[in-house]
Amino acid sequence: MQLLPRSLSPVRTLFAVFAALTLGASASTAAATPIPQAPQDLVPNPAGAYCSVDLSNQKTACFTTEQDLVSYGSTLASVPLVSVYNWINYGQGGGYTIYFGDHACTATTNDLEYGLPGLTHPYASNNPSGILENNTYSSVSTYTAQSCDIKLFDGANYTGASSEWIDRCTHLGGSGTGDCPSANWYDRASSFQLS
Repeated sequence: MQLLPRSLSPVRTLFAVFAALTLGASASTAAATPIPQAPQDLVPNPAGAYCSVDLSNQKTACFTTEQDLVSYGSTLASVPLVSVYNWINYGQGGGYTIYFGDHACTATTNDLEYGLPGLTHPYASNNPSGILENNTYSSVSTYTAQSCDIKLFDGANYTGASSEWIDRCTHLGGSGTGDCPSANWYDRASSFQLS
């Protein structure tokens, strides 16, 4: 078989078709929105002090390093709402929990977006880490982009005394400075609401 100039052999034509199909598949794959996945080596540890709680589905996960918590949080479809710390000044060395939700808060505190009636997290199937935070908060910080404020309650189920609405507070000891409450809420909260 003799080929004329600029003509393609049947084999070359077949390769061209395969190449076009492969490029088309690659382009459609690239155009699809990727679903975030947790890194393969990221394994929750029930004894970890860096935790995530999704208030939309009560799913929890704890990790032994802050880096693992941040990596895990980046894979969630939910948005971060508030971080609660065991140490003052947002001290990360004592461990902390980031609370997530499926939507941000409104700009006012007239309507409640989320609530956690007890800081013992009794969601056995979704709380393999057994997170217990009752009477442990020393500082709190909400995420500005989500417009949330937090109100702490002395008792479970939003009972007993309550704090003012707090955006951020470096020490819940009752200084009243900045956005900190005037009453002492250091290691006192048993439930909270977000608005």
